[in-house]
Amino acid sequence: MLSSKPATPASVCVVIPMYNAARTIEKTLASLIQQTCQPDRVIVVDDGSSDDCAQRVRDFAAPFPLTLLQQANQGPGCARNKGVFAARETFIAFLDADDEWHPQKLEKQLALYDRLTAEGRSVGLIDCYQKSVFSDGHEQLEERRKSGDHFADFMRENVINGTSGVLVLREAVCALDGFDQSLRFAEDRLLWTRIAESWEIHTVPQILHRRNVDSGNITAQPQKYYPYKVRFIELYLARYGERLTRQQRIYFVLANHAEFLNAFSRSGDHAQVIKVFGQMLGHSWQTLILFNGKPTLRYLYARFRTLLKHS
Repeated sequence: MLSSKPATPASVCVVIPMYNAARTIEKTLASLIQQTCQPDRVIVVDDGSSDDCAQRVRDFAAPFPLTLLQQANQGPGCARNKGVFAARETFIAFLDADDEWHPQKLEKQLALYDRLTAEGRSVGLIDCYQKSVFSDGHEQLEERRKSGDHFADFMRENVINGTSGVLVLREAVCALDGFDQSLRFAEDRLLWTRIAESWEIHTVPQILHRRNVDSGNITAQPQKYYPYKVRFIELYLARYGERLTRQQRIYFVLANHAEFLNAFSRSGDHAQVIKVFGQMLGHSWQTLILFNGKPTLRYLYARFRTLLKHS
């Protein structure tokens, strides 16, 4: 049972959404044991897994209070919400069930928060630099540095370096009713944007989070998640479209579709590349010159491969 007693001033609850993570969850939890500033509670939310990851959590010998919650599969946003609303701590730190933290991750983020709030800043979220390590061995660094008002930046892109690097005020998430549960993709960008409307966002400029990316990553399954991206575009424009210029709206729509056009191209799904490009072109002729013409080249290649297949 979760305790209902009030949070202490700097208490932290780590929320871990988990789906079929038997291979990685113990390593993820072990990275929390190494924290120089231990979490006050860890809540793992099993999102309808079919492997034995839930039992591995039950059996894990943790030096911190560790709670397992379970639900039918509803997606990571819903799983994170379940953990957030079950928590009582001041801060929520999100961590995916296949990722790991540097030992000083929480310590450095809390120290930055204390320093900034002592200066009178209204800080809602702090992230850090992220290193993504892919199953084929290549690595990618996310190092967008934030230091205040970044609301406008989210109109162009998701400037958070990774959800597993986020430390956020629980009251901020709860005030906004958490992640939009109708989405299973880009729900994080929508929530971060809403937080940025009222709070500052800052970054610890160090790599404090390792993201492990394998073939199960959602961008490796574009057919499954593309409808959620389309829904995200609709929701985002309904909420913020009037704040954007016409050109900004065009770029927003095209850039978000292009993310999945690229994913379909990488997976060799030429029919979907052609379909998405058609949707983009129907929205604006600027599709032809977007990103120096790269989506257009992917479209032409998909057309070529399709013609070869049927010749």
